[in-house]
Amino acid sequence: MGSRQVMLVVLLACVALTVVDGARTLPESVLQLFGVSDKESDSCGPQVSIETPQCSVVEKRDTYELRDYNVKEIWVETLVPNSTFETASFTGFYRCFNFISGKNSKNMKIEMTGPVLIKPTPDANGYKVAFFVPSRFKSVNDLPTPSDPKVHFYEPEKAVTAVIGPFGGFPTNKDYEAKFEELKKALDKDGFKYNESTVTYAGYSSPFQFKNRKQEVHVDLVPY
Repeated sequence: MGSRQVMLVVLLACVALTVVDGARTLPESVLQLFGVSDKESDSCGPQVSIETPQCSVVEKRDTYELRDYNVKEIWVETLVPNSTFETASFTGFYRCFNFISGKNSKNMKIEMTGPVLIKPTPDANGYKVAFFVPSRFKSVNDLPTPSDPKVHFYEPEKAVTAVIGPFGGFPTNKDYEAKFEELKKALDKDGFKYNESTVTYAGYSSPFQFKNRKQEVHVDLVPY
């Protein structure tokens, strides 16, 4: 499925949600997906109008930066095995989006955050897709249970992460892989050790944003 088809399906879903809600405006979670919000992120990384994980910049290099994600995080995640990047991106996004849209044990709607993470998962021949859980939820026990058994929560370990980006466009898997190769070369040159299995693609822009899009590639450093 191409990027235009994905955007069309997302638009139709948003319209459907509007009808279900019986309102003239889109639901708040959808508005935030479009980047329409009064709340500005105060985290490091791309500045967008939705909440992003808290972090601090450890060091800036010519082509990348090191960030310390030192605050406890909760993510909602799903694995899409035996799939292409395009299929996993679409399927995984909607599983997570359905959860924050109310398909959970409390019919609770949860605000959209950034970034959407897409993580290659070679063991499953597919990808994991994850949404950051808003920081107002202090533990998994504060969250409703996903209705979809393929959706679950996880809490990553604290890490110093090397990040390349942000870069624009609508990147394909090959584009992300090329950026990761660029990041690895820079880290190798500077003598940093990293865990390739942690590589993650981070997208901060909604499908309806065509200019000034923001994507990154992340990989965790190996502690000395």
